[in-house]
Amino acid sequence: MIPLTTMLMLTIILSAIGTQAQEQQQLLQLGQEVYENHCSDCHRSNGEGLPVKFPALKGNAFVLGDPKPVLDTVIHGRTGKLGQMPAWKEFLDNNQIAAVVSYIRNAWGNKAPTLRPEDVAPRRKN
Repeated sequence: MIPLTTMLMLTIILSAIGTQAQEQQQLLQLGQEVYENHCSDCHRSNGEGLPVKFPALKGNAFVLGDPKPVLDTVIHGRTGKLGQMPAWKEFLDNNQIAAVVSYIRNAWGNKAPTLRPEDVAPRRKN
């Protein structure tokens, strides 16, 4: 028979895991909404972009690597050989940016850790 304290601990742990999973799902849903409203025209709904003009996000090593440069690109924009990426810092809050970056890092078969709004705030200053 399992002791009562062990059962209580398991209940607490499972509850916390369930809450984290629910929060992550909500974050990714928000990210999908932000992506569809602000990003999919250029990067396409399937994340494959438009060759030579807008880079694919699906399977992109830049997107799947260190999240700081990805955050910097979304926040501050970028100009380069593939065109121009607008800065979103004036239009999206930290939660929306964390959500959309988490979404692109986990959509279309991508798999990378999600982010939190706390990850975004320091990047706004760079």
